[in-house]
Amino acid sequence: MKPFIIFAFLLISPIAMLSQSLSEYKWQNRLLVIFTESENSSELQKQVQIFDKKKNELEDRKLKVIHSVPGKYQVIFPEKSTWKNSNLYEKMEISEAGFEIILIGLDGTVKLRQPELLKTKKLFSLIDSMPMRQAEIRNGN
Repeated sequence: MKPFIIFAFLLISPIAMLSQSLSEYKWQNRLLVIFTESENSSELQKQVQIFDKKKNELEDRKLKVIHSVPGKYQVIFPEKSTWKNSNLYEKMEISEAGFEIILIGLDGTVKLRQPELLKTKKLFSLIDSMPMRQAEIRNGN
């Protein structure tokens, strides 16, 4: 039984650490955290170009897009914030490619994690299938 508890802790602890750093958004916004090794990453620029074409749809789904690099992070959508000091990047085990995207639901749990660019069709399909999003659609929020 103890190995299972240790395994479960190791699996959940990165999620808890991520949620702790971004807890101010819980129940308010879905978060899309883009991790890159540098502020001027070409992958980040490509991902931003993909999202720029769908700003209204991102807003409709209560998404905040956050960019995290070693030592800090900033909100980049819907408005750009100043950089905040954080060890968010260091606590998450980012892929060796140095690029990763994590989607966090309104409840603060990780819904998607992938080491490549995220297409809006996949993102919106995933979000729209979530029970809270279904309720938002029904209630016209």
